[in-house]
Amino acid sequence: MNSTEKKILMSRDLHNNGLYAEMQVYRARMSVSPANLDALLDAMYVMDNPPGSWEDVETGEAWIEAFGISLKEVEATAREMAEIAESIDGIPHAADVEPLAKEDWTESWKRFFHVLHITNRITVRPIWEDYSPAKGEIVIDIEPGMSFGTGLHQTTQSCIKFLQQLADEGNLERSVIDMGCGSGILAIAARKLGFTNVSGYDYDPSAVKTSIENATTNGLKIPFHEGDALAPVLPSSDIFVANILAPILLQAAPSICEAVRPHKGHALVLSGILDNQYADVKAAYAAQGFIERNSILDGEWRSGLFTRPTL
Repeated sequence: MNSTEKKILMSRDLHNNGLYAEMQVYRARMSVSPANLDALLDAMYVMDNPPGSWEDVETGEAWIEAFGISLKEVEATAREMAEIAESIDGIPHAADVEPLAKEDWTESWKRFFHVLHITNRITVRPIWEDYSPAKGEIVIDIEPGMSFGTGLHQTTQSCIKFLQQLADEGNLERSVIDMGCGSGILAIAARKLGFTNVSGYDYDPSAVKTSIENATTNGLKIPFHEGDALAPVLPSSDIFVANILAPILLQAAPSICEAVRPHKGHALVLSGILDNQYADVKAAYAAQGFIERNSILDGEWRSGLFTRPTL
């Protein structure tokens, strides 16, 4: 990130932009030490309304935030955030709850999302910014609609790098599934890299809607569907991309591995994993017959490319 950008990790509650746009939104915000941020977020993942975070790289300040449309529920979330944080670092915490103006909710975050060069070939452009691409450059136009997947986050960037690596190997007829598609950015990247059979899934209907809209913005028709990574049976593909979170990846390991077709050129991309969680994820997928082919560490996040050793 450059000096004008902040690291963003949005909670799943942010996805419901279509619902929240017409309602009063409340925010629970708690100031925390940047050094403790990842440990606190990991501990809070078990909450019914898991929070997200903002970190200001210029001032060194960090906050954990959760959102909702019920003041009573957001106040309960604030108390739970403070209790969990104190249990982790032993420091008393308090989370403030405040109503957000509609314009703050739907627009203010956009100032942190700018044209982003992810690889030597792929650039992500928010639709409200002008950009003239170089010859041969792949540009992905994104309107996140508050869905996770602007391209800012390290996990998204690592997945795109792996997709480019796989595309450079050829065999573009391989099918690709983006599980937990968010804004649709990874499925769109796969199509623009040349893969011809690409689809995406997300348990959140607003994310599916946003993905379809983003594909249309990029001149593509990509099938996106509602689907949960924790379903006992998942749709199958040659290349399976899951940029989710480590606890879900661990729980879903058998069904995700079963969904990767045992064809030549198959691959599994796993992301959304903190570096201190990666060994457990790697071991869980090794138990299902997959070995690590490559990994990318970006900040505190590690992503992996896996295959079956016998193919």
